[in-house]
Amino acid sequence: MKNKWLVISSVSTALGIIAGAIYLLFAEHSLLLSNNNWVLSAFWSAFMLWTFVLMFVVALIFNVMAFFELDEQHRLFGFPMPLRTLLSSKDKQNQFLQEAEQFLLRQGKLCNSSRVSPEYKCLQAKDTEKLVLLQQKEQAVDINQIRALFQQMLAADFTSGVVVSFAGFSSQAWIFAREANIELLDAKSLKKQQKLQRVQQFAMV
Repeated sequence: MKNKWLVISSVSTALGIIAGAIYLLFAEHSLLLSNNNWVLSAFWSAFMLWTFVLMFVVALIFNVMAFFELDEQHRLFGFPMPLRTLLSSKDKQNQFLQEAEQFLLRQGKLCNSSRVSPEYKCLQAKDTEKLVLLQQKEQAVDINQIRALFQQMLAADFTSGVVVSFAGFSSQAWIFAREANIELLDAKSLKKQQKLQRVQQFAMV
């Protein structure tokens, strides 16, 4: 869970408690206050009551946001955050690679392996191992890179692989990867996988 969502939720909860306490103590026709000089008008009584309800709802929403960690995608209810659109292409790629690594780390341990070339990584899950290629260049992955990954898989006895590329993949790369049991992750497919992963985690809870 992200701290900023929890901070907003905590502040909203505190404001709601204060508004609720004021309503109980000083609202019109309050049973807790016998001095009528301190009783709030009907307007302020209603204002405090609705403030309490609104702060409760806000706290609930941001608690849900903290649980699902929506800030990892820089999206809010399906709309991109304004900061996202101001990032340069290189910044967007770096952000994408960070999100992709976090996604892979939820599946297992991501590490280097002496069995393969240095540009590849090994994703060690509970029962399987995957060979991973993180495309650092701002260009689409072509079929030659997929073939090279597949050859490394055969040489190091990997049964599956993953290629991550912000710039996407060529049509031939998609076809070859499907036949070679290699998962391709671009920006669109990564978001789908993240959404599916969160749904599965929520179902487990």
